Amino acid sequence: MTGAVPTPALPPPETLRRTLSRLKSIPTLPRLLDGVARALEDPNVKFEAVAELIEVDQALTSQILRLANSAFYSPSQGSVGRVTQALLLLGAVVTRSLVLSSGVLDMRKIGLKGFWEHSLGCAVAAGALAKVTGLAQPEEATVAGLLHDIGKVVLYKELPDVFVHVLERARMEGRRFRDVEREVLGIDHADIAAWVIEKWRLPPFLAEPIQFHHTPTHARAARDATAIVHVANALVCSLGYGDGGSPRVPPIDPAAWTRLRLAPAGLDRVLDCFEADLDRALNYAVFE
Repeated sequence: MTGAVPTPALPPPETLRRTLSRLKSIPTLPRLLDGVARALEDPNVKFEAVAELIEVDQALTSQILRLANSAFYSPSQGSVGRVTQALLLLGAVVTRSLVLSSGVLDMRKIGLKGFWEHSLGCAVAAGALAKVTGLAQPEEATVAGLLHDIGKVVLYKELPDVFVHVLERARMEGRRFRDVEREVLGIDHADIAAWVIEKWRLPPFLAEPIQFHHTPTHARAARDATAIVHVANALVCSLGYGDGGSPRVPPIDPAAWTRLRLAPAGLDRVLDCFEADLDRALNYAVFE
């Protein structure tokens, strides 16, 4: 076909799966971050002790404080000045997820212009939906929205040529990124995310919205949060904020939309909240 994107020489699907499932970038955390992540897994965690670990690293300290003071969490921005305060505000699970993410996934360096903005936009939209509907904790929905496309980041880091091929075909053929992924790889970024989730041992309220953000009816333990991230992803795409790699706006699952019970006035409040929070959140980069 004229103008078709040539398919790179790919190894068999089983080999690709083994390559991705090893996820070289995921388990190798620097010793400090690994220690912080492990400490935050302890149900009897003492935030003062974890704060001492975090404060050794200037970049991580800055990131945690920046997020705690962002529009996502702090009603009066700039009021959180100590890491211990930030940990109390964010909670152990959210902080651990951010530590793991910052240690291995630099979303700003992915080879797709606008990807970071798409991820940030989905985070803000998920937080806005959670606030307006009251169906999930805004901070948890925000992190799930931020990390919903981690499978794409891993694909880019592990198989960059394949990522570029999928991206170019999706754009040229006007198809969804995940449909081309499945055609080329036999899996998509949600499958890859499932492996990351297993390695990170994320709880269902974060794991399911990430893994099932395209297929929200598959969620079992976190149906509301998954519906929120699913709708947030479509909302951000429809607003044209950032670029997730697909030239088409993903369809909204009717069951997920019904679950949110959003009347027109409620949707207006979500959009107002999104615009206000996004404007403020842009002053607080979640990842350096």
